[in-house]
Amino acid sequence: MNQYKIMSIEKNKKKSGQILTEILIAIAVAGIIIGGIAATIGTGLITSKKTKQITVANGLAQELIEAVKAIGQGSWQSIYCPPSGSCPGSKGEGVEYSTVLSSGSWQLQLDRATTTIDGLDYGYYFYIENVNRDEAGNITDSGGAEDPSTQKISIFVNWTGGGDDFSIFEYITRTNILTFSDSNWSSNKINDGPYTYSSGYYSSSTGGIIIQNGQIQLTD
Repeated sequence: MNQYKIMSIEKNKKKSGQILTEILIAIAVAGIIIGGIAATIGTGLITSKKTKQITVANGLAQELIEAVKAIGQGSWQSIYCPPSGSCPGSKGEGVEYSTVLSSGSWQLQLDRATTTIDGLDYGYYFYIENVNRDEAGNITDSGGAEDPSTQKISIFVNWTGGGDDFSIFEYITRTNILTFSDSNWSSNKINDGPYTYSSGYYSSSTGGIIIQNGQIQLTD
């Protein structure tokens, strides 16, 4: 009888030990699963937040390009010879522009614009660059001849805690402005051309010519 009790006690101890081991294993497995779920949720939240920021940045960039197009449609010279429309103007990589709505129309302004959305500070701006085309009329990065009716607009958006800049670029083309004023004339630069861009050359003339502050005037 005593031998039976001892065997029963030992058997119960083995079962208790086995159950305890199973519980510990279950806790460990649960910890791994919960940790994985938490990591997945955390990554998902970060991704969702980043996606929202990029969506906002894209919206600002699209608004900016539409404003630039509106300026170009009203006065192509303001885009080709920014910011005032007086040639040769100031543009190229490193010259930052943004737009401002004044008296119901968009205007160029030097320096970037800023806005705060959902507690984040966004800065956005663009570069204006000349565009060259090859003999077939294709845009080229090297060689070719300048196309004064096309400009490259490169837009950049950055924000606090956002990491790298969000950027896009687009080519805009003069469509409804057929005239062009030039203030880049230079003395003794005589050539018949024709020229498709601001070069400062003029054709020879039998009349008198005065060039002052880049403006050319016939005196006879």
